[in-house]
Amino acid sequence: MSDAKPETSNSRRSAASIAIAVLGFAATLGVGFYAGQWIKETWFVPAADLEEGVRFRADLRGDEPQIGPNDALVTIVEWSDFQCPYCARVSAPLKEAIADYPGDVRVIFKHFPLAGHAQASPAARAGWAAHQQGKFWEMHDLMFANQRALLDADFNKYAEQLGLDVARFDKDRNSSEANTAVDSDHKSGSKAGLSGTPYFLVNGHNYNGALPAKQWRQIIDYELKAVKVLQDKGIARDQIYAELMKDAKATRGGGGGAQGPAKRRPGEPDPAKTYKVPLDARPQHGPDDALVTIVEFSDFQCPFCSKVNPALEQVKKTYAGDLRLVFRQRPLPMHPAARDGAMAALAAHRQGKFFEFHDKLFANPSDMTKPTFVAYATELGLDTAMFELDLESAEHAQMIKDDEAVANKLGARGTPAFFVNGRFLSGAQPFESFAALIDEEKAKAQKLVDAGTPRGQVYDKIMADAEEKPGA
Repeated sequence: MSDAKPETSNSRRSAASIAIAVLGFAATLGVGFYAGQWIKETWFVPAADLEEGVRFRADLRGDEPQIGPNDALVTIVEWSDFQCPYCARVSAPLKEAIADYPGDVRVIFKHFPLAGHAQASPAARAGWAAHQQGKFWEMHDLMFANQRALLDADFNKYAEQLGLDVARFDKDRNSSEANTAVDSDHKSGSKAGLSGTPYFLVNGHNYNGALPAKQWRQIIDYELKAVKVLQDKGIARDQIYAELMKDAKATRGGGGGAQGPAKRRPGEPDPAKTYKVPLDARPQHGPDDALVTIVEFSDFQCPFCSKVNPALEQVKKTYAGDLRLVFRQRPLPMHPAARDGAMAALAAHRQGKFFEFHDKLFANPSDMTKPTFVAYATELGLDTAMFELDLESAEHAQMIKDDEAVANKLGARGTPAFFVNGRFLSGAQPFESFAALIDEEKAKAQKLVDAGTPRGQVYDKIMADAEEKPGA
């Protein structure tokens, strides 16, 4: 015979009350969470700083990863780096915002691996390889979710997880086509005025940083208002972006003028201003009385420093006689052998062969060892005994430290960084970006000469009125 007591109506009501209370508490938590989110976004997220006026054109190949239709009314071109924490942070808010505008917004993704992120370039190539099998965005999400696991084995694991043909994926990510696509994206970012990631052109208006969803909605709404004006004029949806780009600028950066100054971080040099950049008898190509002086801060293991060299060669040929290029060392901490390369280049400079040695180092940045340096010295006909002594020179080590101190004072954090008659130009810029700034500064310098300043004193004259360092 059972001892269990029959369930009473009171006990049933009690259980039901508890269940209702639990559900009510959970609902309250849920409502409280969403209410809190609404309050936070409404009252504590500032309004977007909307860009107006000049639009800038992104170089598009047509094969980039894309979300949204080709006839979208708002086109967001994004440059990103898979090791950049801010790039990872912006992904969810951007997706959340564009979900509110089905069919009206498209996002086009372009790679911009930064020099300080060793695995960003391999990750970009892995993203490109996944795109060849229609799985870019899935790979994009996996790599941003696992920013500390971006080695070759990790990429193949992600490819297998996504059901890709791993052998094809492995071949594609190591192909010259992958390098070409990533380089193309990087070049387009430089032309668009990028100084950091994430960076965006929204119907040609520039924005950067990990913007919250609220600000993205405000930006999109602002662009949709401008688009409505075009639609009212009879412009078809699939022609809207092309219409906006008709009067867009091809390049952004290199200072003010019609393009306007680029946004910058605190302590970063303003491209519209002129800064005091000392020369200090550093390696130089071109005459002392050149009208335009470019001071370059560079790192022999930086891939972007290598990429900019063809543009610099074109600059030297185009402006021969009117331009000098002064090289200052900026070995970055993530390139452990770059300082050795700098020491070797300065040792070659002692014997008048800096730029010849410079070319050899950039041609083989993975081998920065003493035997290789000595082999280069032999090939260049240097006194190898003197060269080996100079490899350990305390004077050269101090020169590098002095160069780093100058770069820090000027706010030139990355490489390559350039100052054109004191005007800042950042990154692996194309020839056109250099030419635009050189032409502007050359015209100013010629006015000084016409007013009586000797050519050999032009740079000193410009520096006399220049700013010591960027403001906060």
